[in-house]
Amino acid sequence: MQAAVKPITTAQRSRLRDLAWHLGFGGVGVMLLAALVALLALNARFLGLGDFSQYMARSRTWASLWLTLWTASLATVASMAVGIPVGYLLSRRPGRGSHVMATILDLPVMVPPAAVGVFLLGLFRSFPVGNACALLGLQVDHAVLGVVVAQVTVTLAFAIRLVKASFDGVNPRLESVSRSLGASLPRTFFHVSLPLARNGVLASLVVVWARAAAEWESLMLFVGGIQGRTDTLPFAVYLDWNGGLLGWALTISLFCVLIAVGSLYAVRRLGGRAHVF
Repeated sequence: MQAAVKPITTAQRSRLRDLAWHLGFGGVGVMLLAALVALLALNARFLGLGDFSQYMARSRTWASLWLTLWTASLATVASMAVGIPVGYLLSRRPGRGSHVMATILDLPVMVPPAAVGVFLLGLFRSFPVGNACALLGLQVDHAVLGVVVAQVTVTLAFAIRLVKASFDGVNPRLESVSRSLGASLPRTFFHVSLPLARNGVLASLVVVWARAAAEWESLMLFVGGIQGRTDTLPFAVYLDWNGGLLGWALTISLFCVLIAVGSLYAVRRLGGRAHVF
């Protein structure tokens, strides 16, 4: 005689549905990951080790890398120097005025970077900014200094928003306790608020740096492509593509991917539970 088949209980049916749900979502994630890996692997195969070694031996490749590293670092220092106090202010002084201020400061995030480049060009060619630069002998547009200015303009909103999120995670009551014990506002900020938000601030710094290193649209219109002078890595990709140098463009693109991967890893390591990206 055949054994009686036990009916599936409601709990088992629920577990099966949950398993199917997770497998479906997990399958989408696995397919996306496989597509990204295939994208990188097939492009690396198309380029070939020989061509890659050839382009890596060119001084121009390393000049573009060095230009990207130091301009992005300088832009990050400037953005964070403004982003930390402004982000803290927006976090601790909520209200209608803060919302208006945050909306204006977030504009570079929503406005196309190419439009930012046009606005910067108009700013530095009109009175009084253009006249002041001419008086001081500063060449900003179509110069390396313009690269840093464009990077700061685009990344400043990111710095403020990410730093604000970091300070939002710090309990204001701890600051109140510090003040009640006689600590001044600066002492409370540097010894209580900033240390508690340290992980988020460090993660924000890495994100801002990576965003500055990846910027090129605003540079295209404000600085212009001057090979060997203003061609950061992403800009070099654009110039090489237009020049029909596909192998060189792929080599530089791989550098950009490595920078992005390293930055994302650093964000998760530095941010810990407070990572903001």
